Amino acid sequence: MRTLALISCTGAAALAAFAGLAGAAEPNAGTLSVERGKGVVMLDLRGSVLGRLSNGTLRVTDHTPGDRYGAYVVGRKLTQTRVGPRTVLYRGQGLRFRMLGGGYRVVIRGAGIDVEAVGRGVVMLDGEPKVEGEDSGVYSLDGADCGVEPQLCAPLPTEPERFVFGPTAGERSSRVVAS
Repeated sequence: MRTLALISCTGAAALAAFAGLAGAAEPNAGTLSVERGKGVVMLDLRGSVLGRLSNGTLRVTDHTPGDRYGAYVVGRKLTQTRVGPRTVLYRGQGLRFRMLGGGYRVVIRGAGIDVEAVGRGVVMLDGEPKVEGEDSGVYSLDGADCGVEPQLCAPLPTEPERFVFGPTAGERSSRVVAS
C-alpha cells in the first residue's frame, strides 16, 4: 500500500512539474491525459509528451529536427524503422516514451495506452473496443489526471474525434471523418 501511495504521489508531482515546465514555455498550453487506452491516440503538438504503451506501435515525426530535443523510447522486443527523414516507427511491448519540448506528430496505436501531454496543437482519439461495450480507456482534455482520478474522465470515443489542444474549450473543433 505504501508503494502504491508513493507511486501516486511521485506521478502527481512529476505531472505538476511537467505541466509547470510546459506552462512556462507556452502560456496557453493545454493538457491531455489518457489512461488504459485501446485504439489510436494521435497528437500533433508543440510541447511535451510522456507515455507508456503495453503493446503496439508508436510513430514519431519530429517537426523540429534542428532543435536540441528528440524522442526517447525504450521497451521490450523494441524495433525501430526509419520511415522518412524525420519519422521513426517503433514496435514492441512495454514501450515507454518521452518527447520534451519541440514539435512532434505522435501516433500511438495499440493497447495499454497511458499518455500525459502538455502543449498546443491537435489531438485525435479513437477507442477501439474488441467487443461492443468493452472499456477502451478514458481521457481528459484540460482537466483531470486520469491516472489519479479516472472517475472524472470521459470514455475514449469509439469513432475518431478531433480536438484542438491548448486553446480555450470554446475553440475546440468537432468530430472528424476517419481516413
